[in-house]
This record gives sequence, structure tokens and C-alpha cells, in this order.
Amino acid sequence: MKKEEILEKSRKDNKNIDMYEQEVTIKAATCAAVTMLILAFIYFTYEIMSGKGTNYALYSLITIYNTILYGGKAIKIERCRRLNTSTAIIWGLLTVTLVLSYFNVL
Repeated sequence: MKKEEILEKSRKDNKNIDMYEQEVTIKAATCAAVTMLILAFIYFTYEIMSGKGTNYALYSLITIYNTILYGGKAIKIERCRRLNTSTAIIWGLLTVTLVLSYFNVL
């Protein structure tokens, strides 16, 4: 194959998405998730230490982000489907638990 044919095939496979932009987006999403979890831990610790109780709505927003992130990966990426599916299910169950706790159902 010629260089032009390889480039054309690569563009079709990647749907004309810039690979660098894709990589930056992935790293940014990962950084956002880690930052959200760190902040959630700080807020949770503060709420427990100050005796204010726990704000389950805040944590449900964080867990739903991870549920969607891993669910999307499970749908689109075949090589780690089982791991991403199980991770999405765990995050999803935690989200449901937090939402039900927020509305005092649990």
C-alpha cells in the first residue's frame, strides 16, 4: 500500500477525528474523574467531622459520571468489555443507592 492509501484508510477508520484531540479528551476526562473523587472524599470527610450529615445528591452526581463513563467504554471498546461492564454496574448500583438514600427511601 502507498502512504496515501494508508492515511485514507486510517481517516475512514477514525471517522476523521484527530487522534491528538481524542487523546487529550481522554486524559482530560480521566483527570476530571479523579479530581471529582478527591473532592468528594474531602467533602465527605468534612461533613462527617463537622457533624453536618452526608449530602447524597452530591455523591450521586459523581457516581453517575463514572457509571456513564464505564458504560460507554463497555459498549464501544471490545477488548475490556467484561471489566468495564462490571465496573459500570458497580458504579450504577452505588448511584441508585445514593439517590434512594437522598430521598430517604433506604
